[in-house]
Amino acid sequence: MKVTIQDDGSLLLEVEDDDADLLMREDLGDVDLLYPLLEPYWANGGFEPFDAGAGNPFVGLTSAPCIAESMNVDDDGMRVIVGRFWHYGDYMVKDFVALLRRDGKVVFDLAE
Repeated sequence: MKVTIQDDGSLLLEVEDDDADLLMREDLGDVDLLYPLLEPYWANGGFEPFDAGAGNPFVGLTSAPCIAESMNVDDDGMRVIVGRFWHYGDYMVKDFVALLRRDGKVVFDLAE
């Protein structure tokens, strides 16, 4: 997966050749699929996906898939976003995985 921050602040995710097998897995939900696709990034401290629907206080009451620029764990064991984060706001009407499969790219909006 290639990740690019656009001029407007949005986050462009583009499929690369080695992503094809993962994208065809039907057993992974949308957020679950983000983890292996973005693993080279978040394993090195950047672009970590998280599930807002799991009671994550960063985004309030939404189940939108989200990606943090970086995350740390505070003294209480809570995950804390460092920097910006992005969300897929159309999650209720458009499946971003279907867009990745069809178009090879999808855009996550910068949360403001």
